[in-house]
Amino acid sequence: MRHIVLAAFFTAFLAANSSAGWWAENNYATGSNGLKKNSLTVFTNIAPHAVLGVNGAFHRDTAAYRDKVYSYRLPLMYSGKMFFASLTPFVYPVSEQTRSGAAGGKLYLLTSAKAEEDESYLHLSLAGAWASQRARALENGAMKKKTFSETAFELQVEKSYFGQFFFLASAAGFTKPSGVSNSTLVTPALDHSDMACLGTFRQVTALPEWTLSAQVARNMKPDFDSHIYAGYSKISYRNTRAANSGTAGLKMGLTDKATLDMAYNLYKEEGAVWKNYYKILLQVFF
Repeated sequence: MRHIVLAAFFTAFLAANSSAGWWAENNYATGSNGLKKNSLTVFTNIAPHAVLGVNGAFHRDTAAYRDKVYSYRLPLMYSGKMFFASLTPFVYPVSEQTRSGAAGGKLYLLTSAKAEEDESYLHLSLAGAWASQRARALENGAMKKKTFSETAFELQVEKSYFGQFFFLASAAGFTKPSGVSNSTLVTPALDHSDMACLGTFRQVTALPEWTLSAQVARNMKPDFDSHIYAGYSKISYRNTRAANSGTAGLKMGLTDKATLDMAYNLYKEEGAVWKNYYKILLQVFF
């Protein structure tokens, strides 16, 4: 899953380090049910305002996904004076173990609605994503192969006060795929965090209906080169119990060319037990 950090953190850090020839991110998560997720991305400047990345990732656990599910992405980002845009195609090759796969892409647009000299601003962003999946489903007691598609739309509003306090609210909705349901799908591959911000470190392979998220953050500069943040998300799944997710983390500068993001995620589906997840994200510029 993509890590949850306010959009301003990423774009500001990207601009501040645009002189770097290339840089890398390693995002590792672990936790309940033997969850293991790892993602490695390498970025490089291809133009004065454009960045291209190559990403490889996997997720697995001790429940339905004992074998690793691999995925790959090719993010392309462009930063203008008053806007930021990214396009990220992704693919999950069909696995012999899960017999599932997926492919799609996400378009993300961010614009500054209001910027002030004291580093206060208001950012608005809109994202859209589409994915096609191949997976097995139980139908009349028999296992059948299914191909279906989903579309997601996401809206985010972010407010900064004096470059010290940040508030982010987001909402996303997913279209209903035809011919499948959460009760019939068997080990689908797609992690829906590729389509929208879900607010959890675990993979979300069940079919979401909508999600609401809020996040607050505090910039500790100039005393400390770090940010602290916390967030909450409500995820509604189709025809099954919803989930609540809370996160808290610390992002700090290790050196002029390296940052470390450590975070905790408490996740609970209604009527189920609490799940605990932990994330470490290392970013290094070369």
